Amino acid sequence: MPNSLEFARRFLETQWSSINENKIKGINAEIRFEAYLNSPAIRPLFNYIIPGGWIISPGRNTHINPTTNGRIAILPIPTPFSWTQGLNPIPFTAQVLAESYFKQVGITTYFADFNTNGQALIENTFALPATGNYPVSYTLDFYKIGASGLVSVPLANVTANFTTRNGLRGMRAYALNRIDRTIPVWSDTATVTELFWKEYARYFLHRQFLVSSNDLDFFIVGNSGRAYPIEFKSKTAAVDNSLGDWFGIDIGPFSKLSFFVSLSNNMEALYFVEEVDATGNTIEWWGIRFSELLKTCHWVSQSGGTGMGGGASATIKVPKISFQALSTLLPTL
Repeated sequence: MPNSLEFARRFLETQWSSINENKIKGINAEIRFEAYLNSPAIRPLFNYIIPGGWIISPGRNTHINPTTNGRIAILPIPTPFSWTQGLNPIPFTAQVLAESYFKQVGITTYFADFNTNGQALIENTFALPATGNYPVSYTLDFYKIGASGLVSVPLANVTANFTTRNGLRGMRAYALNRIDRTIPVWSDTATVTELFWKEYARYFLHRQFLVSSNDLDFFIVGNSGRAYPIEFKSKTAAVDNSLGDWFGIDIGPFSKLSFFVSLSNNMEALYFVEEVDATGNTIEWWGIRFSELLKTCHWVSQSGGTGMGGGASATIKVPKISFQALSTLLPTL
């Protein structure tokens, strides 16, 4: 594991193609979102908030056709570093509920962990990826839900539908020194630790196998015990003369959440928005069930702005009037 906060930040730089203003805003918004959910008035309204992960699909040259039938979910278990402070463990009950959700949509869930076995010096063995050199410093352990806890699963079983990588085509190590260290979020050791393990889990699989990945923001478990995947964004409401005020959702997350709710077994997903003003101050926290979003969204997409990854996006318009304040929505979950 990286032996310093700075080393972890450097690893993130190698993995992110774009560290633009939207990327920073997105990470800061996620921190505000978690703080809001843990505030005294809101915390009693739900059971758990679970860090996100990845939906991993086989790349080309696989026997799975279509490749989307071989999807798995990877949920990293953040391991604290010697320099990490304030990292909260994920309750086993929450892991069970997240796994149960994916099971119902036909996706096998694995939890990725790295066990130091009490060896603090193991942090010093981490090597940064660089162009043409992509070391796998740590072998992750994978687990599934068992009768009374997490049960170890061999990597060969986890990746049974994936083709082993032969060469470095598609691997990238982006430039260092692009993160502004003076921005407070990059001194938050718990945040950087969670970001590190999320990115390392993807890197670990991408380095060894041909895979594609889709991001998962969060899971939330309501007081009913049901789990919901969340797509979360911080946005300023836009105006349309025919729709009124609206929030956008990019076509990628729209397709992902549509898959979750397309099944017949009463599955649901959520889209949460932090509405901010032109200066970035929070106005309100909004949410909508995705089944409702599908009923009220505009069917014609439009070109969006630059996303957190640096590329342009297509956006689906959702009328703001369709959303509920989170303080009203959360008790119904």
